[in-house]
Amino acid sequence: MPSYHSIFNENQYLDLCGIPYIEFRSKLPDMNSEKLKLPLNQVDLDIIDEALIYFRANVLFKNFPIKGNADKLLVYITVFISKCLEVCLNVDFEKAKLLMKNLIDDCEWSPNYKNHFLNNLITLKQSEVNDLQAYLKTIRKEVVSRLIFHLYESDYKTLDLKYWLGFAKKKFMGYEMPTFKLK
Repeated sequence: MPSYHSIFNENQYLDLCGIPYIEFRSKLPDMNSEKLKLPLNQVDLDIIDEALIYFRANVLFKNFPIKGNADKLLVYITVFISKCLEVCLNVDFEKAKLLMKNLIDDCEWSPNYKNHFLNNLITLKQSEVNDLQAYLKTIRKEVVSRLIFHLYESDYKTLDLKYWLGFAKKKFMGYEMPTFKLK
C-alpha cells in the first residue's frame, strides 16, 4: 500500500526554507476523507485537516518519498501529531490538554538544533528562519486546538480516543519531535 501524499503538492506556494507557506484557517477539524478525492480547487480542507486524516495510515510507514514541498509540511505535522499523542498517554483530559498546549512552545525548531529532523527536509536560508519559526508555531497551535477538539470534545471522542492513542508510540519514518523546553 502506498503512502498518502499531500494534495497541496499540485500548487505553488511561497517557500520558507523549502517549506511551503500554505494558508489555513482556525476551525474545527473536518475528518471527511472523501473530500481528498476532489480536485484541489473544490476542496474545503487545509493542510492540517489532511495531516489529521492521513495520520493513522501514514504513521505506519518507514519510508515516505517526498513528492513535493507540501509533503515536507505533511511530515512535520505528522511527527508533531505523534508527539501530541505521546504526551496524552495515561493522563486525564485536563493534564493532556495542558501538556499538548505546552508542546506549542516546547517543540520550537531552530537551525541551531542540529539533531532536529526538520533539518533533513529544509534548505536553510537565514533570511527566512524567523518567518518559518513563526509559521510552524501557528501550525502547532492549530494542530493542538484541533486535536483537543477531536480527542476530547467531539461527539465521537470516546470511540476515537483509544484508536488515536493506539498510534502514540509509532514513529513516522523513525522521526521524533524533540522538545527543548519541556517542563
